[in-house]
Amino acid sequence: MRRLLWGLGLIAITACSSPSSSNGLTAAAGAGGTSGSPAGQAGGSGQSGGGASGGAGRSGGSSGTGGVGTGGAAGSAGAAAGSAGMSGTSGTAGVGGASAGGGSAGSGSVGNGLSLDLCAADADCQPGLFCRAYASGLPRRCLPTCSTLGSANECPSGLRCGLGASGERYCALADIGRACTSQTQCQSVCLVGQGYCTNECQTGSDCPNGFGCMTVSGDRICVKTGSPCSAGDTDSCIDSAACDQSAQLLVSACTLACSTAADCPQRASGLSDWLCDGGGICRRPPDVYGPEVGGTAPTQWACNASSVPANLCEDGMHINFETFEVPSPPTINCSMTIAAAGVDGDACLDSCRYQGGCVFGFACTGVGSVGGGRIGLCLPSLGTGEVGAVCASDSQCVFGYCNRGAGKCSRDCTADGACPTGSTCAAGGAPSVEAQPFRRCQ
Repeated sequence: MRRLLWGLGLIAITACSSPSSSNGLTAAAGAGGTSGSPAGQAGGSGQSGGGASGGAGRSGGSSGTGGVGTGGAAGSAGAAAGSAGMSGTSGTAGVGGASAGGGSAGSGSVGNGLSLDLCAADADCQPGLFCRAYASGLPRRCLPTCSTLGSANECPSGLRCGLGASGERYCALADIGRACTSQTQCQSVCLVGQGYCTNECQTGSDCPNGFGCMTVSGDRICVKTGSPCSAGDTDSCIDSAACDQSAQLLVSACTLACSTAADCPQRASGLSDWLCDGGGICRRPPDVYGPEVGGTAPTQWACNASSVPANLCEDGMHINFETFEVPSPPTINCSMTIAAAGVDGDACLDSCRYQGGCVFGFACTGVGSVGGGRIGLCLPSLGTGEVGAVCASDSQCVFGYCNRGAGKCSRDCTADGACPTGSTCAAGGAPSVEAQPFRRCQ
């Protein structure tokens, strides 16, 4: 067996041992009829309201004959949402004349923005939604309210319950895996020593693939495994004893402690599972040989114990994200002491489950195939294309899914049915994914 050691630019091989609503103007009252004239004069129209209450009409003249006074005109609706104006009071009838009618109530506007729609203020969104940044540094969207911090169960796929600046709780894009140097840069927690954002969890299913769930300083959080390490260099691992040097690995990689396999990273259904060994350590499946995280390009390759070329990706899979094809391995001389880079465009690929989602910058989309079944894949996201925009690759789309058949950006809505205004969650074709019919926004 040979083990690869990470170097500068190369991987050497050595022998191995083991919104507030705006305030409108108040409508003024209409003037009453003049007393003593043969006919009472009509009351004037009230001014338009801006969403606040309309004023009451004054009383009509007490004397005079015959004429009917008119009431104040209705206050107009405000431009922004506000309380409806109150109806004007009827004018008092002149002698022999009928009472003037009061002005109609002004109306306030209501936001129509759906979950995930772009917005500028809370007033743009339907009730139960806040207009907040999708994630730090990203545009504002209408996002659902929630109650349990860190939970993904109350939120659309890929989002978690976070805390706003005013104490409000709303669903925002999960930032697990995003680089950080302080707590203020993360939605929940920054592991400063390891340099990435993370979140609370109960089991590994609550974390993206490549992260397990472990107790750290009294809290259970998602812990990254996709980092290289060695006996003398464990800084990237959660603990100095968490460097996995299993014989199958061509590059030693970080791991975490476990009580059961449920604590370990969870791959898509249909792929081999991680194990929790007798010593309480998460161990990789037999088809995984290294720690390169999804999106790493180019891939790195070396020969395994059977002299078969193997990629060093943390989930054992690779793809060209632009062409959506799986490139062939590079030609490898197994006697060489340097790993071989994959072809241009070849990148590591992670599978996913909807509950745990993907690391920051990727979206879980059910477009993979294993054994005739459909699985989720972590595809590059946070492009500029909204649902319906023209696209040629997933990275051009904000929700990380380019429906190549239609040439338009979409979103996997299988698990939540959430689609922005102008699109609907429609059947995407067989087979099912995670025992649910595959659906997408279109």
